[in-house]
Amino acid sequence: MEKEIVIKRKKSKSIGFCLFMFITTLLMILPIVFYFGDFDFATFDIPSVVVILAFAILPVLIWATIYFFKQIFNDKPVLIVNEKGIEEGMSTYSTGLIEWEDIEDVTITPYMDNTYFIGILLKSPEKYIKNEKLLNRLNKRNSTKKWGHVSISSMYFKKEFKDVVNLISYYRVQNKNNM
Repeated sequence: MEKEIVIKRKKSKSIGFCLFMFITTLLMILPIVFYFGDFDFATFDIPSVVVILAFAILPVLIWATIYFFKQIFNDKPVLIVNEKGIEEGMSTYSTGLIEWEDIEDVTITPYMDNTYFIGILLKSPEKYIKNEKLLNRLNKRNSTKKWGHVSISSMYFKKEFKDVVNLISYYRVQNKNNM
């Protein structure tokens, strides 16, 4: 059995999301252009509400497009499982290394076609929250109060998921005394 699994990011998902956000952004720009442009549509009139919604949604879509574009070039592993613990590096609010002795339970939940969620129930979530910046700390504090765990999606995994599950099970058995 492998001693460590380092899972790289699946670039195709980031490229797909980036293209989707870019196309959606362009579609949101169309009502604005038609509304303020010098178009003569006798029968076609865009309501002001649509233009206001487009203006409101546009910054979010631009931010999402830039975020997914940056993720295409992100070479940081999304998950590392080894004898120290589980290190998640998928999201912007990454928890970092979660040591085996801090893990109370690990659950694997199937979601959609070949997508799974790894739920890590922490003994003391405060330990992983206290060193974060204020917004991240508030976000994590609210979610850990509700759920008490870290959730990791296998959506971006390049490696076969059963290998990850086997290694997590192996280290859970090895560290059963500490749990």
